Amino acid sequence: MRYDFYADQTDKLTLLDFIFNETDLQVFDLSSPYGQNISQYKSAKEVSARFDLVNGDKFAVTFQLWTPRHKGEPVFRKIDLDPKRCNGHTFRHSTDGWGMIQLNFGGVKNNILSLSHIGHFSEKDATKWQGTNKFNGDIDDWDWREVQATSKKLKQFIHNKLAAEKFGNTDVLLGASKLHEQGIEFR
Repeated sequence: MRYDFYADQTDKLTLLDFIFNETDLQVFDLSSPYGQNISQYKSAKEVSARFDLVNGDKFAVTFQLWTPRHKGEPVFRKIDLDPKRCNGHTFRHSTDGWGMIQLNFGGVKNNILSLSHIGHFSEKDATKWQGTNKFNGDIDDWDWREVQATSKKLKQFIHNKLAAEKFGNTDVLLGASKLHEQGIEFR
């Protein structure tokens, strides 16, 4: 499942407040900065203190979402890096798992607002890739109906409560709509 939308900082904080206050989802970094571990976040305030939710390109801020209802477990994986290519850094970490839900926020760069989105593997897609990806665990560990229900709840909240208009087929949230009125373009 993939659901794209346009969001400004206020829209992103509203969505994060919903996730932290109205769901049992846990929020983790998709990947850590070089030389650091994965962080878990407990509030929108904590996220906004750490990340720039205004500026950036596509995938400016990325998270993995998980709840024990999904049955499968997140996999926190250390990735070795070549220090010659990574400013002397030797590792970073990633959060993986077949049923993890990605939340990616796009930012504004060069007067263009990039898409934000939520998405995850379906059981069918995970089955296709399981043979090539050994670090994500076993797809049978996940409750795929729960993963789908959770992402559907997020999509419905965004679409029904936050969307102000459409740009093509893509929902534009209220804050992003105001940015567009001020001359920010959509990509």
